[in-house]
Amino acid sequence: MPELGPRLTETIRIKAGQFGIPAPLIEAMALVESAGRLFAIRHEPDYRWLWNCATSQPFRRLSDEEAASARPPADFVVPKGWPSNAATEWMGQKTSWGPLQVMGAVAREHGYAGALPELCSELGVYNGCLHMDRLRARWFGGYGWAGVVAAYNAGSVRVGVAGEFQNQAYVDKVRKALGCPFSQL
Repeated sequence: MPELGPRLTETIRIKAGQFGIPAPLIEAMALVESAGRLFAIRHEPDYRWLWNCATSQPFRRLSDEEAASARPPADFVVPKGWPSNAATEWMGQKTSWGPLQVMGAVAREHGYAGALPELCSELGVYNGCLHMDRLRARWFGGYGWAGVVAAYNAGSVRVGVAGEFQNQAYVDKVRKALGCPFSQL
C-alpha cells in the first residue's frame, strides 16, 4: 500500500490530536479511502442521505427516481449567498472529497458551509476527524474502533447474521493498513 506524504501525515497528526483520535487510525483510513491522495474525489450518484442547507436538517427521504437523477428535486434549495446553486450542491453532497473521502452531505451536517471542493485540503482531514469523533461517541462503547470504522464507511454499525459487520471487508482493509489490531490503539 502507498505511504502518505509528510505534509498529509503531519496534518493528520494535528487534526486527529484535536479530537483525541489515534493518528495511525486516520492515516490507515486515508490510505484505504484515497490512497493518501489529497485531491481525491468520487461522485456517488446513488447516495441517498442529503442535508437541507436551508433548514440545517436532514433532507427528506428521496424516491428511487430522485436518488438516481442528476438533477435535484424542486424542494432541494440552498440559502441565498451559498457557495453553490442547487444543482451543484446536489452533486457535491453526493460526492466524497479528499484523503478521508468525506461525503459532502456529511460535511454539511457537521456545519461546513464553504465550497465543497475545499474539502480536498486540511479541511477535509478536519471534517473526517470530526465525523470520526461523533461516530466514536455513538458506537465506540459497543463496538470499539472497528465499529467506528464500520460506521464511517456505512453511516452506522450494521452487523450481519454471522456477527461480522456487513462491511467487514472495508474494516479488514483499514485494520491491514493500520498494521495492528484495533484493540492496540
